[in-house]
Amino acid sequence: MEPYQSAKEEIKRAVDIVELIGQFVQLRRAGLNYIGLCPFHSEKAPSFSVSPSKQMFHCFGCKKGGDLFAFWMNYHQVSFPQAMKDLADKYHISLPERHPFHSGLGQANALETLYKLNETAAQFYQRLLTRSDKGKTGRNYFEKRGIPAQIISSYRLGYAPDEWEGLTAFLKEKKVDLEKAVQAGLIIPRKGGGYYDRFRARVLFPIITMRQQVVGFGGRVLDQSLPKYINTPETPVFRKGELFYGLHDAHNAIREKGRAVIVEGYTDVLALRKYGFHEAVATLGTALSRDHLRRLKGYANETVLVFDADAAGKAAALRSLSIFLDEGMSCRVMVLPENEDPDSFVNKSGLKPFLESLDHAAPMFDFYLDLRMAGAEGRIERQVQVVQDMSPLLLGLRNHVQRALYIRRLSEKLGIAESWVLAELSKASRVSSTRERVDNRSDEGLVNFPSRTADDRLLLHLFVHYPQVIEQFAQRNLRVLLSDAAVLQIFDLMLDAFHKEGRLAPERILERLDGETAGDLLREAIMESSIYRRDEVDQALKEFEDKVHRLRIAKSKQKALGNVEEANKIPKLIKKRWG
Repeated sequence: MEPYQSAKEEIKRAVDIVELIGQFVQLRRAGLNYIGLCPFHSEKAPSFSVSPSKQMFHCFGCKKGGDLFAFWMNYHQVSFPQAMKDLADKYHISLPERHPFHSGLGQANALETLYKLNETAAQFYQRLLTRSDKGKTGRNYFEKRGIPAQIISSYRLGYAPDEWEGLTAFLKEKKVDLEKAVQAGLIIPRKGGGYYDRFRARVLFPIITMRQQVVGFGGRVLDQSLPKYINTPETPVFRKGELFYGLHDAHNAIREKGRAVIVEGYTDVLALRKYGFHEAVATLGTALSRDHLRRLKGYANETVLVFDADAAGKAAALRSLSIFLDEGMSCRVMVLPENEDPDSFVNKSGLKPFLESLDHAAPMFDFYLDLRMAGAEGRIERQVQVVQDMSPLLLGLRNHVQRALYIRRLSEKLGIAESWVLAELSKASRVSSTRERVDNRSDEGLVNFPSRTADDRLLLHLFVHYPQVIEQFAQRNLRVLLSDAAVLQIFDLMLDAFHKEGRLAPERILERLDGETAGDLLREAIMESSIYRRDEVDQALKEFEDKVHRLRIAKSKQKALGNVEEANKIPKLIKKRWG
């Protein structure tokens, strides 16, 4: 048995996997298991399942699964040894004294060296801010912004001195491998040799993960020089497109309220925190991404975006709508008064007006539509353009109820009948479908689907979108062209339903399918635009029938050749036997 096996088993006995995963994913009971939205891929309906009896999880969408260690490793992107150490620390379980973790983080996991270096840098910058004369400029800045000592301490704020080698010299004294510090994004190599600090003459905001580890920094200048903000570059432990500033301190409040408030800046988070508002987080100077939302889904049912009233803030809101719709997450938008951000607003007016504005934040779709509608009243061309602009978003919605409600909202805003909006959407859908057929067909007129054969997917589309030809499938023996088990199951159930019930709708057999794969495949085919136009169906059937015929001929030839080869072997066997 491995030396740490007993500790591993003790951790598994001590930890309830539902409780552990429930800290990061919103779970609800479904029979014997718990389900939620998968944190590892984009989805609108939960396909992520946790079994308390088996102490295992599995996602039927992306297929990730395993025990509690596998979840910790995937969610926090750490090695198995580090996951084991994290969980042992979290649940107060002792590891063996000679366990490899006790020989140092660098030996256990190369990534831990970068975490350790960031921690060292954070301590250096924080000491300069709070205890050194060199940090007076930084202290004056935070005092002017009204950031109290308690916030400075809990968020580990710091100051990088106006020196080329302040941190570099400190790391040299600590006998740190400076190439590792380069990998961590803390220092930069000089062309002629040596190194210099990345952050100079800036107040620093450490980026802290849910594991309470410093992975990088955001730095702000204190004068008018540019760039105003710089971040740690992308490193093995710092991916700014996935991280929120302040989430390590906000996740409990977000879970309790069921709402996450996304602001634009570090000081916005800190100002709201000072006034007792704990639900705010900020992106790291980057656009909101799908990875951001997947992380928030584990804590919140709703998101409120708080943007400045300027054009840049509104443009950021417009860019975000499609992401929220794709991820199926509710969102509202709060726009502050001109020349205000959350920091200045709460410091001038207090928290109460901010909360009142938050409660009246507009649904994101309405906000988006109002911006598009600005100046379109009475201008027919602009109104037509609004519908055309909205069409891709509406067509991208797989939830038909949601789409219908948004279409109604759009028609009400424009003052036109829903039928005209639907007509425009139908036109846009046909154009999109035609483009997809042109883009996706190969030289032979077949679609290239990497996960299944072209025949599987083409035939599936044919009998899903034109179920009236299902009996012809059977009569022409097109089933022999199917190789995928899920497609075969769908076909057999549809044929059986046709014989028993006559006219059928493909969606009616969804609940009769066994396994997630077939159901997902059928739903996908139903939702997709048909690969074939109605006037192409007969020709497609004829082409597939010809293919079956060619396959039969090829098989007959192969069998005949096989018989000839066997016959040719007989004289040789007689000669070998009897000489």
